[in-house]
Amino acid sequence: MGNSRTSVIEAKLQQRPLESKKAVYAFLAGGCVLLVFSVSACVIILHAEASKEIVELANLVVLFFGATATTLITGQAAMDWKAVSALQHIDEDTKVESNAEAPEVEVNQRVYKPKYFGDDRVLP
Repeated sequence: MGNSRTSVIEAKLQQRPLESKKAVYAFLAGGCVLLVFSVSACVIILHAEASKEIVELANLVVLFFGATATTLITGQAAMDWKAVSALQHIDEDTKVESNAEAPEVEVNQRVYKPKYFGDDRVLP
């Protein structure tokens, strides 16, 4: 029963942030943007005459990291959605195997009482 829908969903809800690929992608992109900002600020201090070009280049790199992270996170979210929707359509308990007596069923004002589950005989 370790692979049931409930256990998979519970495991997903209890996982740490760094176990999620989406969170790792977001943290990595945030770290790269912070690194680009720090490096560009240091280079602007050292070469103030080229600050306009440095800022334009830094903006381009930040947009690249943002687009890459957005693509990766969206793709991972789509795969997670597909996995969860596939789990919703798996029926593990469709077959009932029991020797317990089945309850009476009333159909068109007649009472049918099968002796066991899966017994289709009609009893008077």
